[in-house]
Order: sequence, then structure tokens, then C-alpha cells
Amino acid sequence: MGVRGLTLSAVILAFAAITSAAAQGQTTQQITLDDAAALLVQGGKLAEAKRVLAAQLEKVPDDPQALFLSGLVAVAEKDYDKAIEQFRRILVLEPDVERVRLELARAFFLAGDYTNAERQFRFARAGKLPDEVKANIDTYLANIALQRRWQYRFALAVAPDTNVNGGTGVRQVTIYGLPFELSSDARGTSGVGLTLDTGGEWSPFLTDNIKARMGADVHRNEYSGGKFDDMTLSAYAGPEWLAAKWDISLLGLWSRRWYGNRDYSEAIGGQLSVMHPLAEKLYANIGVNARTVNYATSPGMSGPVVGLDTSLLYPITPSSLVQLSGGVSRTFADLAAYSNWSPWVSVSYQQDLPWGFSVALTPSIAWSHYDDEMAGFGRRRDDTGYLFRVGLLNRRLTYRGFTPQISFVHVTQHSNIDLYSYGRNQVEIGVTRYF
Repeated sequence: MGVRGLTLSAVILAFAAITSAAAQGQTTQQITLDDAAALLVQGGKLAEAKRVLAAQLEKVPDDPQALFLSGLVAVAEKDYDKAIEQFRRILVLEPDVERVRLELARAFFLAGDYTNAERQFRFARAGKLPDEVKANIDTYLANIALQRRWQYRFALAVAPDTNVNGGTGVRQVTIYGLPFELSSDARGTSGVGLTLDTGGEWSPFLTDNIKARMGADVHRNEYSGGKFDDMTLSAYAGPEWLAAKWDISLLGLWSRRWYGNRDYSEAIGGQLSVMHPLAEKLYANIGVNARTVNYATSPGMSGPVVGLDTSLLYPITPSSLVQLSGGVSRTFADLAAYSNWSPWVSVSYQQDLPWGFSVALTPSIAWSHYDDEMAGFGRRRDDTGYLFRVGLLNRRLTYRGFTPQISFVHVTQHSNIDLYSYGRNQVEIGVTRYF
């Protein structure tokens, strides 16, 4: 019997069959170990149920009903790590089972892992569930927003890259009508580096429905020799207002970037973001930001930048979701040749597959249209960039929350000025964890 068949009515029918046999004077009745364990769990006989389940799992290690019941027993005993492990083992083989997603989400919630709990609740809600169950999930999601105080993320990878500096593939460019040979540093250079992405947020309550959000993030690409190392440190802080179907944050932003281990740029500004469900499974996020960016070595590029970002998240099934994102930014640089409009659009599709694999596909496209001619080139710059990213991980290989992941990123940028055209392929092999 699969886990899809494990319902309260099935347990009641099994119990009724036994009592009916007893009423007819029969002294024995054959039932499976799974059914016996279900009856024991229903009757609160957890110790006895554990012994029966251990015997069944010794015979059939991947029995979904035995794993499910074992997870329920672990939750009852507040052994949430074991419960999470058991429910995940089922989803490795049957990623679309709403009931297991629901119990996994509840185990994460009880363990205080609100980020993973939210993800699993949203997946479960995409299934064919009764209205009262969906309402219960909405209550959990509201409680997660209220109770979550800390969030962390961490990813570390080895990253072979065909173009670590995003340099052009051409060897010669024409400036002021004269040909110039590009140095090796200006052309695309391959290499193998380390990529680190980590960050965290603390969000304590200020009042009954207002929280303070304070967080920081670090991104670093490191290569041999150091001249192409790229590091960005960012921080934010501000209030967050929570209501039944609204999540509104007003944050101050700061970031600083180093390239080749030297100052590259610094930005300071603010952002207003709003999250709101538009329909039963459709969630919208809108952000408006403004900041001033100062470049250490190219002051002509410095100036205010304003932007609008939007995204729509839609869980399709208990094992898949799609997100459509887009936005536009406007740069008011000190030199008009660097002022530009930059719209972009992206689609992300995630799918949990059998045998524990999860895949994420993200194609995106961005445009940049500059205001004035660039000195030396005699034309206004226009770029079109294409990015495609595919990531693959296996949920069976999780150890203490860390999961190995491999991803491939391809970038192509076309520009009407050859110096800014390039191609890039990067592979990242590492581990990731969301807390």
C-alpha cells in the first residue's frame, strides 16, 4: 500500500474489520504490519508502533506507508530531525504527495526551520486539498511570518569559468578611428575559482505587527593571482509591517564592491517592497528602490540609480513552481554616455523529480540603452544580454542540511560596440544550505 492510501478512513476500516471478526467469534485475524502500526499509532501506542515499524522497514526499507507512520511517531515524540528524514525519503520517490509535503512542512515548523517550512507549505497548498486544509496552511504561513526571527543561507562552490573577467573576445578595437590591440587583461580570460554566497537576517518584533529587519550578505569570487577577484558586501535595515495578506518593508540599503581586491564602487539608498497574494496560488512581490552609486576609478559613471522590480510566484503542483520576474532601472550618471535605461525579464521553473533530484531552469534577457555617444567610439552604446542557468541537486544526499549542487551558467552579451560584447560559460560544483 502506497502512502497515498494512508488516510484516517483506511485505519477506521481496518479497525472495523478486526472488531467485526471478533464479534463473529473468530480468534485470529491477519493484517499487514503497516496496518497494525497504523492502528497502534491511532491508539497512541507509540512504543509498540515503533517496534512494528522497525520490523517492516527492515523487510522493506523504502515502504512509504511505514516511513510515513514512522515520521508521525517521530513528530509525536518531538524528534523532528528524524521525522524530516522519514518524510523526505518518501518524497524522494513520490514528490507529488500532498499529505507528505504537509507533514514535512509541519515538522519543519515545529523544529523552528521556518524557511523550509514555508517552502513545503506552499508546495503542499498547490495540491488538491480541501478548503479547510488550505485555510489551515494559510494560518501556518501567517504564523511563520510572525515567528521567524533568524534566516541564514550559505553556498560554496568550485567554479571553472571560460571568462572570469567578462572580457571581450575580439583582439582589436577602433578608437577615434585608430586600431588598438587589447591587452590580455581586457580580453576574456579563463580560470577556476571559488564562489561564496552567504548571508543572514535578524527580524525581532517592535510591536504586535511591526518587525525590524536587519541583514547582511557577502558574495565573493576568488581566483589565483587576485587580479580578477570580485567581492560585494551589502547590508540593510528597516521596519516590516505584517498584516493578514500584506508584507511591506521599508529598508535602508548599503553595499560596497571590490574588484581585483581594490575599491570599485559604493552605493547607499533605500527600498520599499510589498508582498501580497493576488489569487489562491499566485503571489506578487513589488519593489521600488533608489540609491546613489559612486565608482572609485570611473567617476563619470557615478550618479543616482532608481529601479522597479516585480515578480509573480505560482506553485503549479506539490513538486513544481514557476516564477516570472521583471523590472527596469534608470541610471543618471555624471556623464551622459553612461546614463542608461535597463529593462530585464526572467522566468524560473523548479521541479522536484523522482529519486531525489531537483532541477531549476532560469532563462533571462536584459537590455541597456545609453543616452549619448561614447567618446572615442562615435556612437551610443546598446547592449542585449542573454543568460541561461540550470541547477541540479539531489535531496537524498543532504547532510545536516547541506546539499551538494551543480549548476551551469551561460551568458552572451551583444553590443553595438565590440569592446562590450562577450560570451561566458561557468560551472559551479559545491554545497548549499538554507536555514
